[in-house]
Amino acid sequence: MAKRVTADGPVDGPWTLPKEWYWERLGSFVSKGGTSVTPGRTPDEKFQLYSVPSHPTGHPESIVGREIGSAKQAVAANDILLCKINPRINRVWKVIDHDTGRLIASTEWIRFAPDERVEPDYLRYFLMRDAVRNYLAANASGVGGSLTRVRPSVVEPIPFPLTSRDQQRRVVTRIDELFAEIDDGEAALARARDDLATWRKALLKAAVTGELTADWRTANASTETGADLSDRILAERARLASKRLGKRRDKAPEEITPAQQRLLWPAPDGWTWMQLGAFSFVTKLAGFEYTKFVRYDDDGDLRVIKAENAGPHGFKETNYSRVRSSSVAELTRSRLHGGELLMVFVGAGTGNVATVPEGEDFFLGPNIGMMRVETDTVSPRFVELFLRSPVGKALATAAMKAVAQPSLSMGTIRQIPVLLPPAAEQGEILRRVEQALTAAADCGTDVRNQQSAAATLRQSILAAAFRGELA
Repeated sequence: MAKRVTADGPVDGPWTLPKEWYWERLGSFVSKGGTSVTPGRTPDEKFQLYSVPSHPTGHPESIVGREIGSAKQAVAANDILLCKINPRINRVWKVIDHDTGRLIASTEWIRFAPDERVEPDYLRYFLMRDAVRNYLAANASGVGGSLTRVRPSVVEPIPFPLTSRDQQRRVVTRIDELFAEIDDGEAALARARDDLATWRKALLKAAVTGELTADWRTANASTETGADLSDRILAERARLASKRLGKRRDKAPEEITPAQQRLLWPAPDGWTWMQLGAFSFVTKLAGFEYTKFVRYDDDGDLRVIKAENAGPHGFKETNYSRVRSSSVAELTRSRLHGGELLMVFVGAGTGNVATVPEGEDFFLGPNIGMMRVETDTVSPRFVELFLRSPVGKALATAAMKAVAQPSLSMGTIRQIPVLLPPAAEQGEILRRVEQALTAAADCGTDVRNQQSAAATLRQSILAAAFRGELA
């Protein structure tokens, strides 16, 4: 005869149950003891190992004894496993016998063996509730995250609503049906998210190849050729250089590589190919400058730009390191005042670009290069758009060193070919792209909100199920 639960539970029960339902404690179903297995003693035997790392795959590891380092616990078909580690993560598993090896599990699982009073999937769904996981997380031991563990004794007092096995099966069937509908919706949302990413790439490509504004170009035909545009930009930069104070000498870009040459496409009327170094000053913080002058100081008045500030979608605000402007006064080349282009030149984000926010002072830190456009005819924002596009990124990384850690030198950055339209068309391209990206961002927000709503809906279904409202 089941012992009825009358005291308040530690999670969110007991609540009023339908007729013929009753309360138990999960402690009635936690397996005590169990059989330990040492796989190394049968090195050629194949095991089906329910490990914590394999849980996200949905399949146990199929592995021979010699490859398993420590003792495990024996499990059987229809056992339910609840992970002890960081219980806030939803890791509940039903053991299935595929008849391909002895069934074992890591000792990091709390085991619930089959019981005549409980449908295994009914128990599995109960343990998947947020209320259960939050309670376990709040009562886990350890310093945090993956180092926290929950003891079986913490699980035992949790009230567990029970009914007949037939009724439990009906509840499980209904949950399965409703979750299948949510699965279909989530698959559609995932496809929509992927389609948005593909669409953004296509938009950027159309923008920088001239396809996006072909109609505008026809209606606003210019008498200036691409060669005229190129000559004008070079003349503007030369005039600026002649007035520049100091003795800075600009380095001319080397010729583009054969690999880059193969990636070029015909320029639309009035557009011109120019190398980045032909219209921009390209530099970085030298290693000796960093060692000699840079001292991070929480009270410093200058925020330091690092590689993490140039993400795949442009500039990213972060928790900045700071320096005092007085300590880096001699490094005038590395002072940023807004509008400069940035490019990560080493590490996982190599080739990521961003534009420094206008009107704000920063200091150029390590691992990120700066490109200051030195003509009013070229918009830094358009150059950023070009370098973020799939075709621009391919041109930027075509000369990347093929070593273990990807990297670009300042020379290879100057070398990058950029296809430039006249200034008026750059403005039209930026207007159309910004408008389209804003609409896409709204769609992306909708997708994320609906994905979040799907997770909430699953928990609502589980709450209704264990209140006896589904069957």
